[in-house]
Amino acid sequence: MPTLLVRYGELGLKSPSVRRRFENALVDDIQRRHALAKVPCVISSTRGRIFVDSDDWRKSCEILSRTFGVVSFSPVSKISSELESLTKSVLEFARPLMFHGATFAIRSRRSGNHPYTSQTLAEHLGDAILKDTADVSVKVSLDTPDVEIFVEVRDRDAYLYSSVLSGPGGMPLATQGRMLSIVESECGIASTWLMMKRGCSVLVSVSERDLVAPLDAWYPNLRTVEPGADIFKLASDSGCIGIALSWRLEDIKKRGAPKGNLPVFYPLVGLEEKDIEGLLAKIRG
Repeated sequence: MPTLLVRYGELGLKSPSVRRRFENALVDDIQRRHALAKVPCVISSTRGRIFVDSDDWRKSCEILSRTFGVVSFSPVSKISSELESLTKSVLEFARPLMFHGATFAIRSRRSGNHPYTSQTLAEHLGDAILKDTADVSVKVSLDTPDVEIFVEVRDRDAYLYSSVLSGPGGMPLATQGRMLSIVESECGIASTWLMMKRGCSVLVSVSERDLVAPLDAWYPNLRTVEPGADIFKLASDSGCIGIALSWRLEDIKKRGAPKGNLPVFYPLVGLEEKDIEGLLAKIRG
């Protein structure tokens, strides 16, 4: 079973204390989603990276692809960062990926103290692969390679991988407060998803629960409530700190901005119709 190396984005720009809190929230969310899916896992982390080992790495990939805060992830092989051992492992890793006339690139990065830099490591490993695969006439291409081999060195360990899978990005759930999201149509699915991506936990006001079923894969145990005549009272009584509406500019002009004692957010206000349709297609998977 490969380990999954998980990358996050903007939360890494926060102050150390906030970053630590947000990273813990992301780890907790990954753990919770695995528990709900009945997939045992072990999660560890270092600065800037989270590692997931589970009994079903393919299911873990599915979970991570819908976990807010995850920018990308990769199935990786963990090896030693000692140069001789690392070189041998990279050759074993690279050989099955090569084919006659293929072009390749080594993408290396490093943190910690080592007798090599990222650049010299990439050059050394590239030369080693060229010699090892001389029989199939491979070449180096840094711009548009057929095969990319990533080498991430962290102190005594190194991680090898050849694919980078996308997550939704954004901020971990429940790090930015609770919102009441009003869903009156399919557009409400998109606006709710965008609030989730910003790290908000949501309570969805919707008449028909089936309408928001596509969000269940993104937000396990999503809670809904029946719509109320006074959305501000409904939000306050439910412990929400704001309200999200799926209105566009024309809706605001036509209906007028609602007035109340809580902030109102319009996640779709700057999006065109085609953008919303693309977002809905992504949500439905």
